[in-house]
Amino acid sequence: MADKLRVGVIGSGGMTQNHSRGYLNSGQYEIVALADLSPQVMTEYDEAFAEYDDYNAEHFTDFRVMLETAKPDIVSIGVWHSGHAPMTVAAAAAGGVKAILCEKPMADSLSAAADMLMVCERNNVKLVIGHQRRFLPAYTLAKQMIEDGEIGDVRLITSVAGDGLPNYASHQTDMFRYLLGDVECTWVMGNVERETDHWERSTQIEDKALAVFGFENDAQAMIVSDLTPVRWQGARIYGSEGMIEMTTDDLFLMNAKSGGWAQHKPDGEFFKYGADRFEWVEGGAGQARELADWASGRSDYHRGNGLNGYKALEMVHAVYESARLHVQVEMPMKTMVNPLDLMIEDGHLPIRYPGKHDIRASRLRGENLGADTDNS
Repeated sequence: MADKLRVGVIGSGGMTQNHSRGYLNSGQYEIVALADLSPQVMTEYDEAFAEYDDYNAEHFTDFRVMLETAKPDIVSIGVWHSGHAPMTVAAAAAGGVKAILCEKPMADSLSAAADMLMVCERNNVKLVIGHQRRFLPAYTLAKQMIEDGEIGDVRLITSVAGDGLPNYASHQTDMFRYLLGDVECTWVMGNVERETDHWERSTQIEDKALAVFGFENDAQAMIVSDLTPVRWQGARIYGSEGMIEMTTDDLFLMNAKSGGWAQHKPDGEFFKYGADRFEWVEGGAGQARELADWASGRSDYHRGNGLNGYKALEMVHAVYESARLHVQVEMPMKTMVNPLDLMIEDGHLPIRYPGKHDIRASRLRGENLGADTDNS
C-alpha cells in the first residue's frame, strides 16, 4: 500500500461515495479515514465498500481530528455547500495534504471560493472541484468533434437544468467552458423567479431561472432551469456547419458528411458504454486517475482544477447579479457575496407562498429536517 495515495473522506453522503468509487476503481488509492457526524452513517458507508481491499477507513466524528490523526495525502469533501470552504481551508492548512477533491458547487459565495484558491496555493495543495462530467466519453468526444471542425464554428449551446442554479447548472456552466476549450465567459444576462422559500442543502435557491452566456470566441450558451417538465443533463450544440446532441452517455452528430443524425456510443477508459451508472463510475474513475497524476507530480494539470470550478460558480452567480441589477453583467464578477441572498434580504424577491423547504431535507437523519448544516 505504500505506493498508493492515502485518502481521508469528509461526509458520508452520495457524492463522497462517488468520489470513493472513483478512487478505488482507479486502483491508485487507499481510503484510510472517514469523518461524519453520524457513526451510523459511517457504518453504512463501510458496508457499501466492503468488497474493496483498499477500503480500510478509520472513523472520526470530527474532521479536524481526522486530519491530525490519519494524515491523509488526499482529502475528499462532500458535505453541504456552506461547509466546502471552511473544510477546504482547514485541510489545506493542516500540513501534509497533497490535494483536495471538493464537491461542486465550489462554495456558497465567490469570496469563499477565492479563499479556497488562495489558501491552497499558499500551502502548495492541489485543489479539484467535482465536475466529473469533464471525464465522460461523450463530453470529451463532443469537445474533440468541435476542435476538429465537425460542426464548424459553435454558435449556440442550449441546456436544461433544475433544483436551483448552484446544483445542476454549475455542471452546465462548467460543461460550456469545457466544450469550448475553457474559453472565458465575457458576459451574462439572466433572470430568476422566487415565490417560495426554496432551499437546496441549506442554500437559498430560486424557483425558476433563464440565462444567456457570451464567450470570448463569440459563442453563446443558454440555460433553462426549472421551466420545463423534462430535465436532462447534456446539451444541444449548434454550429455553422452542423449540430451535436449530447447526453451524459452518448451523442448524435449531424453534418454534411453524416447526412443525418449519426449516433456515437463511446466507451470509457475504465468502463464500457452502458455500464450501471456509467456517468458516475466512469467520470469518478477518470477524475481520480487524473488527480493521482497531478498530486504525484506526473502531470501539471487537472481539467477539474479549482480555477475552473471558480469560473463555473462565477457564471451561476452572474445570473443572479444580472437579475439583481437588471443589466448584462460583464465578467469577471465584482460582487463577491451571493447576489441571490442580497435580493432576498433586500426584499427584491418577496415570498408569495411562505414556508421554508429544503429539497434535500430527506437526506438528513433523525429530527434534523430543518438543520442548517449537515455532514452528509
